Amino acid sequence: MRRLARMGQGRMAGWLAPQAGPAELGLLAQWGAFIALVDDGFDRHGQSPEQVRALLDQLLDVLGGADGTRHPVPAVRALTDLWERTKVSARPGWSRRFQALYRDFAEATCTETRLRACGEQLGLDDYLALRRRTITVLPVLAVVERTLPAASELDGLRNTTADIIAWTNDLRSAPQELDEGTENLVGVLARHHRCSRSEAAARVRVMLAERMDDFDRAAHDDRAAPIRQVRNGSLAWQRETHRNPAGSGMTADDHERGVRALAQHLAVAVDATGTVDDRCGSRVLESTLLLALLREQGIEPGEQDRLTRFLKERRPGASPVDALLIDACLDPAGMADRAPDMAAGLPTAASGGTTGRGRLKAVMLRTVLHVLCGSPLDHRDAPPPTGPEGITTFTDVHLLSTRIIHAHACGRSHAVTDAERDRLVSLMSSGRDRVLWEASATTHLLGLHAVRTFRPDAQVLDDGLLRMCLAINADDGVPFLDSQDLWLTAVAGLAFTGEDTLAPYVPRMADLLASWQAPDGGWPFATGMRQTDVDTTTRCMEFLHAADPIRHREALEKATRYLTGIADPGGGFPTWVRGDAPDLDMTAGAILALAPQAARHERLLVGAVEFVLNAQLSDGTFERSWTVSESSAILRALDALHAIPAATTGLAARIAAATARSVARLVETQNPDGGWGRLPDDPSDVLSTAQAVPVLARHGDPLSVHRAVTYLLDQQDPDGGFTSVPDQVGPRPLPFDYPVLTDIHTLSALRRAVCLPPCSAGRPHPGQAGRRWSRACAVCCSGRSRPPTSRRGCWSTSGSTTSARKRSPTRPMSRTWWNA
Repeated sequence: MRRLARMGQGRMAGWLAPQAGPAELGLLAQWGAFIALVDDGFDRHGQSPEQVRALLDQLLDVLGGADGTRHPVPAVRALTDLWERTKVSARPGWSRRFQALYRDFAEATCTETRLRACGEQLGLDDYLALRRRTITVLPVLAVVERTLPAASELDGLRNTTADIIAWTNDLRSAPQELDEGTENLVGVLARHHRCSRSEAAARVRVMLAERMDDFDRAAHDDRAAPIRQVRNGSLAWQRETHRNPAGSGMTADDHERGVRALAQHLAVAVDATGTVDDRCGSRVLESTLLLALLREQGIEPGEQDRLTRFLKERRPGASPVDALLIDACLDPAGMADRAPDMAAGLPTAASGGTTGRGRLKAVMLRTVLHVLCGSPLDHRDAPPPTGPEGITTFTDVHLLSTRIIHAHACGRSHAVTDAERDRLVSLMSSGRDRVLWEASATTHLLGLHAVRTFRPDAQVLDDGLLRMCLAINADDGVPFLDSQDLWLTAVAGLAFTGEDTLAPYVPRMADLLASWQAPDGGWPFATGMRQTDVDTTTRCMEFLHAADPIRHREALEKATRYLTGIADPGGGFPTWVRGDAPDLDMTAGAILALAPQAARHERLLVGAVEFVLNAQLSDGTFERSWTVSESSAILRALDALHAIPAATTGLAARIAAATARSVARLVETQNPDGGWGRLPDDPSDVLSTAQAVPVLARHGDPLSVHRAVTYLLDQQDPDGGFTSVPDQVGPRPLPFDYPVLTDIHTLSALRRAVCLPPCSAGRPHPGQAGRRWSRACAVCCSGRSRPPTSRRGCWSTSGSTTSARKRSPTRPMSRTWWNA
């Protein structure tokens, strides 16, 4: 039952037929469950070719009219029920078409099983032909289209859709399937081209891009819309439920190092629609909140055990905040009286970087501790009533939840109005376009805890708990967000424009982002969300302008109106809504986004530059509001300061002085190994180093950059990617991790470090012994021989790797549904 739930067949149905009613959605979901049931029998129980043939013959008999109502095999009984309910609403003659498609699937599946049993391997063309027939896309597409007029002229589009879904599934499941000895397109291509699995995975990604283009060129009329919806919906469902990491996850050959291997790794992180998505790492905060809620409801003992195991494993070495949350959750009786004092004694950093919201963060922490262990609350800490105008959807839920939980805990139910309670339930009932409410587990869980205090039998509570259990990661913890796909796609797209291997994906990535622009002109950080933000909007604007400013002129104009309308009169830009406190990172992003239109917005941009300059501290650093890393804030600020011409000589002098201070800070804090940590004296990490390199490559000395690049290349993982500690935070100041972000920033760093010169005579600088000087640079030239410009070369490294931290465990992916 857990496997069935995690497949998200209801979500799949909604993706495939978003306009369908409940009965149709239920039928589609049950078809998905049926296919998974049949496939589990083949793959999980190791059935022989004879057993597979016997079952499929029985299923074909049902489609031919046999009564399987009392059949001993569950799959036969299931199909008997499904078939009657499916064909009753189909057009005349449809049943024969479906039977032919399912018979073809059955024959192909028997062939696949026989080949697997005897160890026979197919060539590329034969494998592609067989895979199209075993993926079950065509039968399910027939179910979706069963009430529509027959259109045999669209069979080419249907076959293309089957290929796209099959190849995408093979790409995502390759690491597991190849290790298990299962035939997979990545393995077939590696054998066909005599290349590594990593290179083969990149080739699959190229094939997918070409097949998507084939579809788009052929899909001219409205009749193709349902097929397009199945194509896009199935890809979205795979992203949402399979939870594979970004990148190929497969070891590169020794010679595949530097940018070339990283580009291959990142190519696999982009799906066929152009989306860059990744699975957010698990955190203690959300895991404790869910465990406490399941305990209070007395449900899901298996999930409670998993969450408890996750928290116990995280306790050794936990940060002070995480340690307090774990102890409060796992020992509520012992911590109830101690938790408030322990919270008050946490380091100042626990409430820093919150742009003036320190008190609210402290109240939120005490509220969380109350729901975890029942520690007392003071009604005077409850925030005052606030209307929904002028605040974010997140803030609305957080404030309502805090007020309601405080009123309930302090015996002051009258302090909250029925209108506030109803508004919270209404908010929690909306935002159903994502598994988690507005993509945020934190907000979702706080809202559910509050609803439970006054309406424990609410449907929104049951629905929310199901969604939260679906969001649990493979390591048994809960992520902060269930997606950041739009933000990641924009950040990646900007990095991809400078790399030959990845540039072909840029147009589709840009079109995808443009299609998700919100009515207010901004963008949310994830698809299916309502709340837009300045950060995602500025990143999307930067990318769309770099990709094709003419094609995306309308989107850029709408986004410009959004930005100029949200700006603070003092020159700063807030993160979420006009009137919020301005933020350094947002203001820097706005400068970069509006830089191509600098002449139109000179007055606004001068004010924004002044804001950034005034935000610099005396040591050359900047406020770290949405990041833990000093280098991240410095990079964003300096890129902004140098994005537009200085309006006056005085302003130019201030920018030069600010740049010198920041560069000096980075030079002073570079570690002996060549890297940087998030803060001075922290151990070096890839992400902090990757965000320092572009600053020094542009404004610093080559020696520092050479040492940093050497450090980065030494950290490259065997699959071509990079691993690091996270530096994004939210709710501030708690870090959260999207592993693909490290790869994206490292690609940008290595590209920005292009061909720095060695010391005189072309000898390595101190500390570079054992490395060779190569004009065909493994860093900037992707390992390809091409003449360097300006007589410059670059350092390349042999192939030593160290991995500071393994990526989060991933949920194994079974060959279910499309990959039956």
